[in-house]
Amino acid sequence: MIRLSNSKKQLFGEVILPSSKSVTNRMLILKKLYEPQLILDNVSEANDSQVLKNILGSNDNHLNVKDAGTAYRFLTAYCAVTPGEWTIKGTTRLHERPIAGLVEILKRLGADINYLEKHGQGPLRIVGKKLGVSSNLIDLSTINSSQFASALLMIAPLIDGEFNFKVNTKMSSYAYVLLTIACLRRMGFSVWVKGTYIKVSKKQKFDGEYFQIEPDWSSFYYWVSMIHLSEKTDLFFPGVRLNNMQKERKKLFEIGHPSIVMEELNDGIRIVKYASDKPYVFPKELNYNQFPDISMTFAMLLPAIGCNQIIFKGLQSLKYKECNRELATIDHLKKVGVDFKSVDDHWLMRGDSFNLEKDTLFRSFKDHRMVMCVAPLSLIEPICIDEETVVKKSYPNFWKDLENIGFEIEYL
Repeated sequence: MIRLSNSKKQLFGEVILPSSKSVTNRMLILKKLYEPQLILDNVSEANDSQVLKNILGSNDNHLNVKDAGTAYRFLTAYCAVTPGEWTIKGTTRLHERPIAGLVEILKRLGADINYLEKHGQGPLRIVGKKLGVSSNLIDLSTINSSQFASALLMIAPLIDGEFNFKVNTKMSSYAYVLLTIACLRRMGFSVWVKGTYIKVSKKQKFDGEYFQIEPDWSSFYYWVSMIHLSEKTDLFFPGVRLNNMQKERKKLFEIGHPSIVMEELNDGIRIVKYASDKPYVFPKELNYNQFPDISMTFAMLLPAIGCNQIIFKGLQSLKYKECNRELATIDHLKKVGVDFKSVDDHWLMRGDSFNLEKDTLFRSFKDHRMVMCVAPLSLIEPICIDEETVVKKSYPNFWKDLENIGFEIEYL
């Protein structure tokens, strides 16, 4: 457990964000399948990515992905097309997370996959083989997991037959399908997208041996939240650019303030905050259907900067994450006097009673994002957080970076 505070309420310096684990995980799979000699620079040190990297670099056919959900889904598709007999297992919570939709589609393509314990859940036994289609369409329109779609897109060049994928472009986190397409294109595959249809070429025209993975935008938003809650800021983020591959950058301008000035430089982004008495102007609603992982960060921020009422949309997938993030967010907000509840197809937040008491204890729920989304509140009052080590899943140096910028951490 830690006690986190920032008595000066100021942020000055340089923050080197962790590299994107979303890009890393896709490029690790693509490298293994198509370009083993590819040099990947700035590979994410996040636990999820390191688990996947170590598995792909080993000769072991018994794969333990621990709590890495992305690795679980990507490796299911990878093993289905890779010769050998494989078993994939993880934590109890990971086995409870969705996998059946992906398995059933792979089986329709001829995959040899069996559930070793409970039907529809891991662990899995897979015998890798050549897959193929009997028609010109692989219909993914009924699945709502971007990771299922991404896993299938990445093995598409290895599936016999000429076909299109049909996808649900309104699925949660569809932006990550677009990220997968961007990664495939970087690997030299042509990808055609027309409406709900996607086609990946069989031929590859790869013209490079080096790929540098960009900084992680989901991690950047924790710092954006801190900037809003600080009294004064001058921070520089190397490598962060508005033309990065990750689409999360689109959410950067939904909450702004005249006191915050952003400058895009050749080698990164500088953000400065000046003192200002001007009030915030908030939108009536925010939709996080494409980026649910950053919704908790904004849920904790908005009432703290004076948002009395707002509607959140697109949070349906939160309950299937590392923990039930919907319930965890409700618990966090309740501790600061904020009501957050589901109403029909949206979530209503009432923040007019926001009150953060000194040394409020926030539970980790064994979830890295539920810890990091509350950390910015320490700029208002010191807070306590249990199981602070869970940040290793996506941002291992989070606490060190906070200390370097002026936060005080007391280990209890």
